[in-house]
This record gives sequence, structure tokens and C-alpha cells, in this order.
Amino acid sequence: MQQRKAGPADGIDGLPERADLLFDAHAVAGAIDRLAVQISVSLAERNPILMCVLHGGLPFTGELMKRLHFPLELGFLQVSRYADATVGGQLHWLAEPSVNVAGRTVLIVDDVLDEGKTLNAIHQRLLDLGAEDVLSAVLVDKKVPGRDTVADFTGLNCPDRYLFGCGMDYQGYWRNLPSIYAMSDR
Repeated sequence: MQQRKAGPADGIDGLPERADLLFDAHAVAGAIDRLAVQISVSLAERNPILMCVLHGGLPFTGELMKRLHFPLELGFLQVSRYADATVGGQLHWLAEPSVNVAGRTVLIVDDVLDEGKTLNAIHQRLLDLGAEDVLSAVLVDKKVPGRDTVADFTGLNCPDRYLFGCGMDYQGYWRNLPSIYAMSDR
């Protein structure tokens, strides 16, 4: 096996082994299965657009849409508060919605609901662009004290900890893990 060259990932090799496993791949898949049923019941007859929030929402959107057995349109947008940092900063729009949302039901699909600032901004932007109804689905809802934002569809709930895996990253890495980890408090 060829050894990886030194680079920005130095120091994060083996990170999953040093972190706390919160949800294994089986639990994640079960949560997505449940969400697909709930979303199907609510949106199957509404000609929805699934609006993937890049980058974190990409793995979740891919898994979710394979489980939705009704016609839908897929779009994306990209907005970030984290970049490769572990704390949120100013909101940056990197890509506007890729499809016309006017008069449509839009389901925002993202990896995690944290403070709610990003989700609120996306929700308002889609309404400003003429969406008839805007709903949200998140794989993980972090229970952040004092937050009043809620997602319409939530897969998993966890304490307010720094997460990675299933689209969530640590310094730009480990989005590809099938399980969800939290940085260790140890």
C-alpha cells in the first residue's frame, strides 16, 4: 500500500478511533428509511424539489432520494458558515439555488441542524425566490440550547457536540464515513 503524502490531513488520520461513535451505519440507514416514509406521506403528491445543501447534505440527499418512490426534481445550493473551521462564522452564499423554485414546494435537505442560522437563511432565500412552501429535512438535529429553529423532518437527535461523518466534516475531511462520530470529550 502506498503511503499518503504529507498534507493538510496530517494529524487527523485515525480520528474516528479517537472519537465517540454516536450512530453506526445501521442506525443512520434506519433513520433515513424512517424519514423517507414520513417525507413520502407528506410530499408525494406535491411535485417537490429536493434542494441539497452542499457539501454536507450531499451524502444524505443521495441516500434519501433513492428511498423516495415518487417523481421529484433535484436542485442544489451552497452556503457556508464553517468552511473548514470547527466553529460557525459569517454566512457565505457560494451557489444560489440551481433550479427555479417559484410556485413550488421545496424540501431543503442538509446534514445537520446546529444553531439554525444557515437553515433560516436558506428558508428565507427560497421564499424570496417565490417558493410556495419550504420545508426542511436534516439527518441530525443537535440539541443546541436556546435555539428556536426546528426542522420539519429529523432523522437523529444528539447533544450539542462537534460531529463528523455522513456529510459532516472535520477540517474538510471524513465526510465519507458511513457512521456519525463526535469529537471526544476525553
